[in-house]
Amino acid sequence: MLCMRTIAEVVEFEVKKLPFVEEAMQDGLINLSSLARLIKPSIEEALMKEVNEGAIVMALKRYTKSMSGAVMLKAEDIGRYFGEIFVRSGLMTCSYANSHTLIENQTKLLHEVDKNVDAYCSFKQGMFEYTFILSQNLKEQVDELFRNEKYISGITNLCSVTVKLKSSNVEVMGLYYYLFKMIAWRGINIIEVVSTANEFTIVVDQENINESFSVLMNIKEGVTA
Repeated sequence: MLCMRTIAEVVEFEVKKLPFVEEAMQDGLINLSSLARLIKPSIEEALMKEVNEGAIVMALKRYTKSMSGAVMLKAEDIGRYFGEIFVRSGLMTCSYANSHTLIENQTKLLHEVDKNVDAYCSFKQGMFEYTFILSQNLKEQVDELFRNEKYISGITNLCSVTVKLKSSNVEVMGLYYYLFKMIAWRGINIIEVVSTANEFTIVVDQENINESFSVLMNIKEGVTA
């Protein structure tokens, strides 16, 4: 038996495919007639029939009302969970395939980091690979220690911004979603993310560090970026 989709169902599906549109609709920033014209071809393709633009506008209005109870996070909601913000420059990433010798070499690398008070090293283990986020001044040691490991990829000239979070941050629904949304809205590409219980770090290209810091500072101060 063929299950026919309604205009309302298809409209909701199409809106969810458009980044940030839902939030803008909740704030009344979207011209629903213009949005209806934009998604009309996709809706007609999904329903396999012509659809009146007015019917799409009505479906959008109903959908907007249905979102009235949704969580609407603002900068002031998130900023009160922020502590200090730190910036670090001169970083690089290196990714290697997992192996039985990798952890041993990682331990040797950490000994090298201990000798250099200015050096930084963070690492993440996936199912098939390890990624290290390191100070670029460790490159020679890394190349030597991991010369027999399978190198996958790496990026240089990176910076990081770290936000210290209050321990109550775990109670905030959508905190990370809001952070990622505001960063993406400014067209900033995140290279890596490092998260612990009370810290959140993004790694970005050097050219994006000022913009990244500005976004996070605005959130901390309760300003809409």
